[in-house]
Amino acid sequence: MADLLTIPQAFFLLHTDDDGRRRTTAKRLDLGLAGGVLADLALRGAIDLDRNRVLAGPLVGSGDPVLDITHARIAGSPVRSASWWIRQVGRPELRAEVTAGLVARGTLASEQRPALALALALALAPATRHPDRDRRPLDEVQAAIADSLAGRTPASPFVATMIGLHDAVGTLRSRFGPVDQRHVRDLVAGDQVSPAVRRVLSHVRTDPPPPSSTQRPPFCPGPSTDRRSVPLGRA
Repeated sequence: MADLLTIPQAFFLLHTDDDGRRRTTAKRLDLGLAGGVLADLALRGAIDLDRNRVLAGPLVGSGDPVLDITHARIAGSPVRSASWWIRQVGRPELRAEVTAGLVARGTLASEQRPALALALALALAPATRHPDRDRRPLDEVQAAIADSLAGRTPASPFVATMIGLHDAVGTLRSRFGPVDQRHVRDLVAGDQVSPAVRRVLSHVRTDPPPPSSTQRPPFCPGPSTDRRSVPLGRA
């Protein structure tokens, strides 16, 4: 289920569409991806935080280049703050690296636009689009998040971390509609989220992005043809 995706991969899928267009601001997307990388490493026990300092722990190869390379950089560098690493990791190139990982694992396909379509859309979208090849992981992650927010099922550590990351970046409401903030706080403060993950999320919050006036409306249950607009409940 959720463990089929890394946290940055799941965050990316929830905030982009087939054409690579963002469903949130660039700052929120990059902050969420960078925070997601550190949160995923913390969830695996590959990093810990001593106050604000990121310390590298052991990591048996995760199989994901983004996580493995970031962990190697942390292990081979002087001790830095979590905020410093979030700024370093959260560069625009990270989007392409996360996308490449999703293509490699078969979750997304990679298709070049036809020449005419490319000429018409060049200023609006990338030359390569990434339609779904296997949408099951995304469906399951989004359904699990929605079920947990609604109190229908308990949150796994992965799902609770995803909820905390969305809340820290400021996209929880735009992606899932009105939420009970007390329930969200309880989820993030509970045993499902390790202290190291909570510290990472607290540093994602320290640099909140400006509010966006172009956010799309939240998902609502019901059929949709948009690959990112999946039902909030399980079938």
